[in-house]
Amino acid sequence: MVYRESLDANVLLRLVLNDVPIQTEKVIKLLERKNASYDVSDLAIHELAYVLEMALGLSRDFVAQTIDIIISTHNINCNRTLFGEVLPAYLKYPKLSFNDCCLAGYAKLNQTEPLWTFDHTLAVQSGIAKEIK
Repeated sequence: MVYRESLDANVLLRLVLNDVPIQTEKVIKLLERKNASYDVSDLAIHELAYVLEMALGLSRDFVAQTIDIIISTHNINCNRTLFGEVLPAYLKYPKLSFNDCCLAGYAKLNQTEPLWTFDHTLAVQSGIAKEIK
């Protein structure tokens, strides 16, 4: 029997940053459990990206690599389709926030284009959004 549980953004941050080694050890032990899989919500990944980039000032490359590692982990269940769409755009368009890339990704994947916005940069760079004028 496989047990399905969830992880929040703080758990992911401890794993990635190793800034509280005792907690990082606990997360690693949790992830190494047999017959366990962990759901990670889109919101937790958004929060992870925000904290890494905006609060800690880490590079987009680091943020993208970190998220890629998390979504590639075999016992983590998340919206791989969305983040597979988002990460290339996030790296390609440095003026777009992670959230903007996610909004464009959602619109594309759900075939609900255009994504209407007042954000000129999002409209110009995403190829998905249209600016309301």
